[in-house]
Formats: sequence, structure tokens, C-alpha cells
Amino acid sequence: MPAQVIPMVRISKGECKSDWKSHFFDFMNTRLDGMEDGCRMNSLGDITSAIMANRSEILGELALGFVRKRFGHLLEQEYCDCPKCGKQLHTRRKHKRQLESLIGGFVLERPYFYCTACEHGFYPLDEALGLASSAKQYDVQALEAWLGSEMPFETASEAYRRCTGNTLSTHHLHDCANRIGESLGVLDVCPNKTEVDAAIARLAAGKHRRPVMMIGIDGAHAPTRPEPCARSTRRGKGEYKEVKGFRVYLIDGKRIIHLISWHQVATDQELAQSLQAIKDGGLVPENQVRLCVIGDGAPWIWNRIHEIFPSAKEVLDFYHCAEYVHAVADAQYAKGSRKAQEWVESTFVRLFQNGKRSVLSGLKRMRPMSAEAEKQISTTIQYLSKHRGRLDYGTARRGGYHIGSGAIESANKFVAHVRLKRSGAWWYPSKANNILKLRCARANGTFDRAVKLYEKRNAAPFATTDKSNAATRDG
Repeated sequence: MPAQVIPMVRISKGECKSDWKSHFFDFMNTRLDGMEDGCRMNSLGDITSAIMANRSEILGELALGFVRKRFGHLLEQEYCDCPKCGKQLHTRRKHKRQLESLIGGFVLERPYFYCTACEHGFYPLDEALGLASSAKQYDVQALEAWLGSEMPFETASEAYRRCTGNTLSTHHLHDCANRIGESLGVLDVCPNKTEVDAAIARLAAGKHRRPVMMIGIDGAHAPTRPEPCARSTRRGKGEYKEVKGFRVYLIDGKRIIHLISWHQVATDQELAQSLQAIKDGGLVPENQVRLCVIGDGAPWIWNRIHEIFPSAKEVLDFYHCAEYVHAVADAQYAKGSRKAQEWVESTFVRLFQNGKRSVLSGLKRMRPMSAEAEKQISTTIQYLSKHRGRLDYGTARRGGYHIGSGAIESANKFVAHVRLKRSGAWWYPSKANNILKLRCARANGTFDRAVKLYEKRNAAPFATTDKSNAATRDG
């Protein structure tokens, strides 16, 4: 329940307007005089440097002026009802609070109310302005998360300083990016059902067949270390863990229309839960598209797909299939030989003519030339037999489906590798996942919306259990 505002000091609009402007102009006159006296103005660089050095305080004072204009009645508020019990309260005193935004910083002095019966303290102006609980406001936090998800925190800190003239510690960047990422779930970083349906409708317009929707699933390894691990202690032995992910996209001829990327250091069960979530959210409308899933031979991929999308067309990534075919040719006919090349090409032709049965029967009839060839032939027969229903490459190509997993491979690189695989970087899995959520939001075009969700969830009434806590928080 928000605090009820009962201002007891009447301020007219004209009085408020003239007051805040005159205050700002007085500040500017003093500041401009100081800039003229204290800065060289011999070149454009000198001039812009002087303005940049004072920009934060000038714009911060301007922001404070608009606060005075719009919320002057709350700055001078004397009485307010307790939001818990409704008792009318008198202001205790005004507390100062330092605020920092992208445009600049300023000190806000506003009245504090405390209900002894409820042991509840609050600032009506903080709630009215939608302030963050920390000094750095949501616009700063959003940029921290964006920079921290894109580059190492040291580089992000320097980029922030160079662009804004203000400073951010690497620890604050790290904590802020993780705090925002931790608050997000798979649906928070995905486009909504309306946006997905609109993309499908645009692609389907004027066509007699439903559009193709692909789900690429794959894993990529990232460097991790045990958690928790204090900064002052040995980090412990690191290990590479698999970042499992999926990418959902539409195909328009040779063009990919990206919809969803989701990557996490997770188990296959956890990835399946995320796939189930987007299905339940209506983001994979199977009645509007021709759904196809593509992946390599990992059992965890196909086991989960059977559970969630049992009617989807399945395609084994052609590159992985081709690796086995080439391995047989190299072992049987000698690597790089003309006979090996001819056998590989003829095998591919049969696969693209939906001749998987003849390929398998030919492998079974093949007389191994060596023990290595015998082993490779047996392995390939087992592999292709296991994926027999996913080898109809000719039908898939004619239907407009992808037969290669390049789309999910590129998503692995762009979302996971670019940020996680840095020289010397070893991640807590939980922290890596937070950064991956932010990167998925960026890839999906939902970053700003995800930050707004975090802001909304974080926006609670500014309560304190006692006056000492209030002073500590604002100090």
C-alpha cells in the first residue's frame, strides 16, 4: 500500500516554477564563472574538456530543479498516513541522499516519516520518484548490466568512465550485472507470444505452406571453477562444463529470422524445463508452423525432444553425419585417395536421395581392409542406425528445412564463447548463467524489457525497521 500524500505546505505552480529556475540559474552563473577562471579555453578540446568535467554536476542540478518543480509538495510535506495502519504521521526530519544517474549526480533532501506503532519508516518522495534502493539509479544499473555482459568488468569500468566522465568500480559492475541477471527467467528474456505470432504471420503471408520453425540444440564448453570460493583463498581446480542451449528461428528462403536464444550451464533436465516453458508460453505454436529440431548425436538432445515435441521433424546435423562417413573412407581406402573421395561422394548422393537403407546395407557388406577400418565401420553403422529416422536429407532440403546446425553453433559462439572464454577467465556456474541471461536478452532484442522487469520487481516501498537503519542506508 503506497503512502498517502497529505501536503500541508501550499506551493503555487507559478511560485514553484520561478523558484526552481532561479535556483538553477544562480547555480549556473556561479559554475560558469568558475569554469572561465579555472580552465584554459585555447582550443575546442579545452572547451569540451571543461564542459565534460562539469557536466555531471550541471545536469544533476538541472534534474534536481525538475524534481523541485514537479514534486515540490513532497519535498515540503509535513503529514502523511502510515501505509500499514493508516495513522496520520508528522515528519521526523529531512534526510539527505546522494543519487547518481547517467546524466549526473545530486543530493536529494526529503522528509522522513516513521510510525512507532508499526515500526515502519518510509520516504514518500522516494516512492513517487521510483528510486532504486542504491545510490546508482536504474539507468546506471541498466548500462552496468549491458557493459558487464559484453566485456570484462575492468574494460567495462573504463568504457563507462570514458563515455560518461563518472566512475564505476569493477565490483559494483560485477554485482549489478549478476543481480539483474539472477532476477530473470527464460520467459523474461524471450519475445512474447504476440511478437512471435506476428513474425510468423508476416512470413506466412501469401504462401501456401506454413513457415518452417527450427529449434537448434547444442552444447558448448565453458571454463568454470568451484563455488563458493573466497577471493582471498585458492580458487580450486577449474573444469570445463557444458553450456547447453537452444535457438528458435524461422526460415525465409536463405534468411534466418531469429526469435529466441537461451544458453545456461545446466543439466539436460533443466534445459528441458526451459523448452517446456517456452512451449507452455505459446512461443512454439506447432499449429502455425512446420516444426523441425536439429542437433548432433548427443542422446540428451533427442531424449528430451521426444518428451516435449513428439511430432516435430528431426534432422541429424549433416556435418556430424559426414564426419563418420569420411572416417570410414579414410580408414578403408586411405585418407585423401581418389577411391575414398569417390565413395564419400556416392554415399552422400544416396543420403540425399533418401537412400539411407542402401547406405547402411552397403556398410554392412563392406569388407574391412584393416582392424581400424573394421572398428570405424562398426561404429558408423551403430551411429547411423541409431539416427535412421533423422537422415532424410533430401526430403528435408526440399521441404525448406535446415540440415546443418550452423545457426545454433553461431549462437553458441556469439552468446557464450565471446563473453565466457576470455583469457584467464574461470566462472562460477551461477555467475556465468547470470551473464548468459543478459546476453540472451540482448540477442533476443528484449534487454530493455528485461531490465524494466527487474526494476518493477525491485520497486518496493522504502521501509526501515527503525530510524537508525534509515540513516545507515542513506549515509
